[in-house]
Amino acid sequence: MSTYSKTTLIDGGKAVALSVALGVVIAFLPLLSIVAVPAMPIPVAFITSRHGLLAGLAASLLGGAVCVALTGIYAGMLIFMLMALSGIGAGLALRKGVSQFRLFVSMTAIFFATLVLWLGALLLIIGESPVSALQSLADSTAEPSRQVYQALGMSQQDIDASLAQAKDFASILPYLAPGVLLVVSIVFSGASLALARRVFERLRQPFPRDFIFRDFRVHWTFAYVMIAGLLCQLIAPYLSGTYSSPVDITGANLIIVAEVLFFIQGMAIANFFLWAFKVKKARRWIVYICMILLQLTLSLTSWMGLFDTWLDYRRRFIKKNLSRQ
Repeated sequence: MSTYSKTTLIDGGKAVALSVALGVVIAFLPLLSIVAVPAMPIPVAFITSRHGLLAGLAASLLGGAVCVALTGIYAGMLIFMLMALSGIGAGLALRKGVSQFRLFVSMTAIFFATLVLWLGALLLIIGESPVSALQSLADSTAEPSRQVYQALGMSQQDIDASLAQAKDFASILPYLAPGVLLVVSIVFSGASLALARRVFERLRQPFPRDFIFRDFRVHWTFAYVMIAGLLCQLIAPYLSGTYSSPVDITGANLIIVAEVLFFIQGMAIANFFLWAFKVKKARRWIVYICMILLQLTLSLTSWMGLFDTWLDYRRRFIKKNLSRQ
């Protein structure tokens, strides 16, 4: 057996073991799955980028088979898709030497396709539509939620109101699925690239370094996506019943995607100025936490990112400082 084959087997074995461990976390530790899902493609991506497509395919098939056996068909399908689609896709992109921004866009598309295919397969298996499946889930969690609320000392009227709101949200969530899934895919893609960059550098595997977060800019067209979404929400109540709901849902999806992207741009702007003024790490985190709170309460961080489309705070700051020199 050649040295190359031994290296491939060793790396492949480590990748399969790590993938299975992450799969178990996804299946049985839901809170930690927020980190495990974006990390899931990294072992197979590493194998694919270093040893090629066949090595990545073998690792994903073996790891997926073990995870399906350990976690069951529902979680196992997601784990296998993350390895086979996201992992191999990222590995092949890295072998071609794509830029980090293109890798981010590609991974977002792959995560989105993976989640859509997985959810579609689940609905096909259980034989329900998205609306009925979410209603069933809401009904199944109603009684446990009621017990929790009672333990917290809430009145019966408040409990009934909260459960009714949850059912109403479950009824409209399927129509917001495109926007929600795209946002989740963007978040997973960014987190996956951040983790992969550290792993690849530690293992001395080439990884693109052509992108810095403080330079992140949303394409100007998304400003008009945001405006279109707001207009849809504004005019929907004045339309007839046939058109009101589709226009309102379209606007909501557009706003969800644009607002998240501009929130990221707002955080990038903050990162730029914290870097420019050499703010210490502890104070940086305080600023980041404050900006997240402003986003959750007033969406101010997203609005700052939106207006940057026209005002371009960073370019003005650089131009002003260059003029002083």
